[in-house]
Amino acid sequence: CLQDGSWLLVDQVNLCSPAVLDRLNGLLEPGGVLTIGERGTDTSGNVHTIKPHPNFRLFLTMDPQYGEIS
Repeated sequence: CLQDGSWLLVDQVNLCSPAVLDRLNGLLEPGGVLTIGERGTDTSGNVHTIKPHPNFRLFLTMDPQYGEIS
């Protein structure tokens, strides 16, 4: 999805855990990437990161009756 330029819809983002939102935050910055620390490091000690395709789009929706984004 990230690397092939697809669009991703995260519905009811206000129900996501703060950890998920923190992880997605890096994608929303200019030149942002998705960092995946759970995969460990490569032979050079770098954490695995995914650079999104220029056409990748992230859409977040929420239902305010279930609260705000944390």
